[in-house]
Amino acid sequence: MINKAFEIVNRKVEAVLSEQGYVRRNVTGTDSNELVTLYTGETTAYSILYYKDKKHMVMRSCAMTEDGPDNEWKTIGTWMFDPETDKEREAESIGNDFADNVTSPMFIQASKVQKKKKKKDDDGSGDPLFFAKRLVAVFPDLKEEIKNEEDSYEQFRGVTFTREFILPKVKQLMTENDKSKINKFAEVLSSQYAYCDMDTRSIITIVILNYVQDEELKEMLRQNMSDELVKAWKAAEKYRGKKVKPAKKKKPGFMQKMMEQSIENRENYLNQLNQ
Repeated sequence: MINKAFEIVNRKVEAVLSEQGYVRRNVTGTDSNELVTLYTGETTAYSILYYKDKKHMVMRSCAMTEDGPDNEWKTIGTWMFDPETDKEREAESIGNDFADNVTSPMFIQASKVQKKKKKKDDDGSGDPLFFAKRLVAVFPDLKEEIKNEEDSYEQFRGVTFTREFILPKVKQLMTENDKSKINKFAEVLSSQYAYCDMDTRSIITIVILNYVQDEELKEMLRQNMSDELVKAWKAAEKYRGKKVKPAKKKKPGFMQKMMEQSIENRENYLNQLNQ
């Protein structure tokens, strides 16, 4: 069943990537635990993997070089798929989600302008609106709420929208104790934390994860999160219930003023998150 499901997912993805000029390559996994396919374009590569031990279907991307993919992969989508219980319908849903990933205007534009490998500390490109749309996979009701937000405001209110519409769903997640939904939520947070910009990362850690108080839910989330997000969550806990205060300044020069203004802008944003 897993081979058939894997091909269903790839058929969906290949259909949209081929229209963008990508070519499917014959590759093999690093071991028997993996199923893998690779799609290469002029500046970007995409890969679909299935990890048999974790039962995870993963989509990721990286930059292309003259020698091929640079292998600095970033996860852009993750789904659970258990071949013992999931069927073709679930595989179709995963394929549609992955196909949506690579047909969004943001991804297409990013692949066109990407000319070289990104530095390790480069900021991601997914914004709070993109992140909210990815959460629709966990909370379907968000789709209509996102539409209303876009129709009502010129600019998407990332922090406000998260507090008004996402946090109540996280609260409901605490009471439902739906392990499958909790696992999916953790996976989406992890993949988006790796891909999105700094404002969105702050929303994920300081607004959403710091809102979680239930210790059992915390542990369930950590078990399904990336190590990167687990560490970031731990670091963000120091901001719970606190406001960041700008450091005192001592007659700064012009360049120092510019740097301090940048820091203060960042601190003001953190203050907004904690209000």
